[in-house]
Amino acid sequence: MKRYLVPAAICAWLVTSPALAGEQRIDVNVGDLTCPSCSYIAASSMKAVPSVEIVNFREGSEWSEGVFTVTFDDQLTDAETIVDAVKANGYPAEMLLASN
Repeated sequence: MKRYLVPAAICAWLVTSPALAGEQRIDVNVGDLTCPSCSYIAASSMKAVPSVEIVNFREGSEWSEGVFTVTFDDQLTDAETIVDAVKANGYPAEMLLASN
């Protein structure tokens, strides 16, 4: 009986591991988008982070702001990394909300 416990535990872990991973959705507000290339650079910064996909873009509340809705696998990255990628290219950015 004991020789079956370890393989059974490993199988249970393998089956439940994908359930622990999840797609997350956040809105990232980016400022200083004063020209078309600015939006492109900000979007490229986010898409360079593993598993990030941009699903929507809309105008922000201020003239030079834009809000990107992105999805990502929380086993590969997190919201802070995505925001930091935009900031690394010189654009102010912040996470607005997180939802599943």
